[in-house]
Amino acid sequence: MKLISNRLVLFCSLLLAFTASLSAQTITRTQIHNNARPFTTYHFTASSSNIQPATSCPSAGGNVTTPSWVTVGSSNVGMAYCWGGFSSLTSFTSGLSNGKSAGDNDCSTNGDCCETCALGVDCSGFVSHAWGLTTKYSTTTIPNISTAYNSASQVKQGDCFNLSGSHVRLVDTNYVNGSFLLMESSAVDWKVSYRTYSASQLTSYTPRWYVHVDTSGNTPICNRYYATLPYSNSFEPAWETDSCNSGPQRSPDKYWKGYTGGTSPDGDDNWHRDDYTGGEWTSPTSGQYTPAASNGSYSARFHNAPPPAGSIGALDLYLDLSGAGSKTIKFDYIHNEASPAPFAFNVELSTDGGINFSNALLTITSAQVSTWTTQTVNTTATSSTCVLRFVVSDKGNQDVGIDNLSVTPTVVTGINSPDAPDLFSLYPNPTDGTILNGTLPETGCPTMDIHIYSILGSEVTSSQVNISGNSFFLHFTNGELASGVYLFVGTSGNKKFIKKIVVN
Repeated sequence: MKLISNRLVLFCSLLLAFTASLSAQTITRTQIHNNARPFTTYHFTASSSNIQPATSCPSAGGNVTTPSWVTVGSSNVGMAYCWGGFSSLTSFTSGLSNGKSAGDNDCSTNGDCCETCALGVDCSGFVSHAWGLTTKYSTTTIPNISTAYNSASQVKQGDCFNLSGSHVRLVDTNYVNGSFLLMESSAVDWKVSYRTYSASQLTSYTPRWYVHVDTSGNTPICNRYYATLPYSNSFEPAWETDSCNSGPQRSPDKYWKGYTGGTSPDGDDNWHRDDYTGGEWTSPTSGQYTPAASNGSYSARFHNAPPPAGSIGALDLYLDLSGAGSKTIKFDYIHNEASPAPFAFNVELSTDGGINFSNALLTITSAQVSTWTTQTVNTTATSSTCVLRFVVSDKGNQDVGIDNLSVTPTVVTGINSPDAPDLFSLYPNPTDGTILNGTLPETGCPTMDIHIYSILGSEVTSSQVNISGNSFFLHFTNGELASGVYLFVGTSGNKKFIKKIVVN
């Protein structure tokens, strides 16, 4: 009898796969991505009844425990994990109102979810939704509806890495450098989220493509390319169509991508080359700054009209910053408006391919920069998957522009000044970290721009001082320089002065 039962189960499984194969519709990789991404950005409001610690679920024969990241209120982001779960966004929302648990991290009994006592998706439930399936497939049956690649390097957006009987991950981006941006529902954080993996971390997984994915070649593949240093762009050539978006030209070159967001995103919040006249910008000539560029004829422009306020436009540059040492980011900026409200302009850095932007490199707090002004910032990031983001939130009357961008290794050729080292001195050195006096040869300039770097290359402080005769005085606030070794870099006119300083 047991043999007959096992054969029946196998037959039903094969019949299910065959039936799905007959009825499934072709799906594009873009559609798979559009199905999957909302599971990572899903916002929901939980009540106390949706948070259940080790609560018995008799119909499932086990306990339900809500993941600890779920809290009472509306601040919950991401579809919750649940072993055996196949909740849609709609069924998850309606199930919350019925008092079910927002997820389940008690994995002792498969089937605690199933919409009975808890809500959510497990790894294969999430991939099944992404592939547009109306029936949940497991990691064991996913091979029945997918084909294996010969190599992980062949995967594209919408494919998966499957470990039969254990786990499956959905491909968002193949970085073409041996690493991959994947989406998964897992026990790492008990939700659906993004994560970056190297090929060596996926050796036990089989890369696979869904048999009903569009393979006609007409569907663009979403690629992200990382620029190596040195990199520069004055935005002069015609902009390109983003490989992840078939709409208007929003990319200065293949290393860039543009996004909108906020409370009322629309086409006006996209960055374009300043002379863009396409349909995304209404009244494209309004808000133009003068001159159009600081270098050449064109610039990158954020068009902020019409209202309402609160929308956001981001322009992202993908960079390989894996080289050791500090890197210098320099660009020119203009925003000729006295009192915009609201206003925000930030330069942010992600080191994990754009998943998290935890490093705020620069915030321009001045409301009005009426002429092209050079901005400089340094970073010591050494990730090969960095994303430099220029993000604006502004609904005023004048647009925002950037131009003449460069990202280069910070070159320090030594600890002695490249200009007249014998005539340049700092004292006292060692210092107690409160004052420095300096003497230098004639520079023809009444001021000096000074930057102090740590021994690792990160900027500690900067200032501008007046030169009196051939000397200057620099005062540090208490505790500004801790004990250690620093690099003094001063620029006056066309001369640069570099020297090591020691703080006791």
